[in-house]
Amino acid sequence: MNYTIVGLFPSQENIKEVSAGIEKSGIKNQDYIIYRTDKENAPDLKRNFWKRLFGTSKTELNNTTDHLITSVSVKNEEEFNNVTKSFNDNKVVKIYEFKDMTIDEAKDLNYIKKIVALRAKSHIYAMPEITVSPTQMN
Repeated sequence: MNYTIVGLFPSQENIKEVSAGIEKSGIKNQDYIIYRTDKENAPDLKRNFWKRLFGTSKTELNNTTDHLITSVSVKNEEEFNNVTKSFNDNKVVKIYEFKDMTIDEAKDLNYIKKIVALRAKSHIYAMPEITVSPTQMN
């Protein structure tokens, strides 16, 4: 068993707890990645450089830039269960498992975002269509 687990967390506030939980699970430092967003260089702020420069508009940071993404490479079922428990203890929003992804591939945050988006879309499209007739609503 060789997996990369990607955990999506609502905020970067508990970054230390997530890191400590992963290491407490027995995962070595080189086997996990925590992606931090530098608020000063967030995409929303970069786009509004001229507005900020000339003071024509105050830019508020989009809340989505505060999300925390973590990738962990696990080699056996015990590590998998420990990391999953650690993620759940730290209020993970969603966990994705990738069987064919190495930790080197996971170093590219844009690649992770693309793969997670594709996986999320596939779950949505795989759901059966539900129809409700007016007679069933009563």
